[in-house]
Amino acid sequence: MTITLTIHVGAASEKSSSSIQAVSSSSSVRSSSSIARSSSSARSSSSAKSSSSVISGSTDLEYISGGASGSGFASRYWDCCKPSCSWTENAGAGNEAKMCSVNGSVISDKNAKSVCQGGSAATCTSQIPIIVNDNLAYAFAAVPASNGGQCGHCYALTFDGTGKHENKAPQQGLKGKVLVVMASNVGTDVAQGQFDVMIPGGGVGIYNGCANMGWGDMGKQYGGLLSDCEDEVGYSKTGSALTSARKTCLTKKCNSVFANDAVAKEGCLFLATWMNAAGNPNHTYREVKCPAALKAQY
Repeated sequence: MTITLTIHVGAASEKSSSSIQAVSSSSSVRSSSSIARSSSSARSSSSAKSSSSVISGSTDLEYISGGASGSGFASRYWDCCKPSCSWTENAGAGNEAKMCSVNGSVISDKNAKSVCQGGSAATCTSQIPIIVNDNLAYAFAAVPASNGGQCGHCYALTFDGTGKHENKAPQQGLKGKVLVVMASNVGTDVAQGQFDVMIPGGGVGIYNGCANMGWGDMGKQYGGLLSDCEDEVGYSKTGSALTSARKTCLTKKCNSVFANDAVAKEGCLFLATWMNAAGNPNHTYREVKCPAALKAQY
């Protein structure tokens, strides 16, 4: 049984991540990902959707009666490993997540070894975030490894305007926004209530399979490029000045680090645009029926 909730999120006309001016800020701190049998990313797949893609149609979310719910925070990562949910023993036959080669081709062999274990299977870059409109977006995420059995499940994260490590303008600017995430990976370092959102340049966490992606320096192990920007900008600014400075810094880094990969760059810029360059924002969450756009990329 499902309960349908209509979310009024405005017109689906979000600007391209790459075209949005610096107008926000961020915060970060440990993000992380990693896995029980690995996760990763791959260079732009031919079927990849840009994070600036606009999804038309209904923006209603269907909450699952009796589904998981709670509160926590959203961290970020992109480690370029084969997702845990790509392994049949983790996801179940027919429910495996896609995996790709470094050049973006989908790999059909479910037993292919992860790039984080010396193999060829990586996360598909088509799994970057998707912007629906100003107040609604979709993404993939790692969930706590201790939970188990969550591959392919979706959760609506509603940001409350605060953060796990700071309550500043970047986090405040997210208040009321909803990010629907689909579990494609697990993290041994992901806490209950935490969703480790897949964002290129978000930090590699425990594992790093990105060496052969042709990307630049992706910043701190935990927190990635945004954590670097927080340190570079400093913590004395407040309000829109802080948001703008961090967002400008992050946009510049995304454009540089992923200069040779347009899809990964769009995914990176999602953190500077829709996410308002907000590090580790707090949220409440409820399990929902997965949107078609996420199921198509899973």
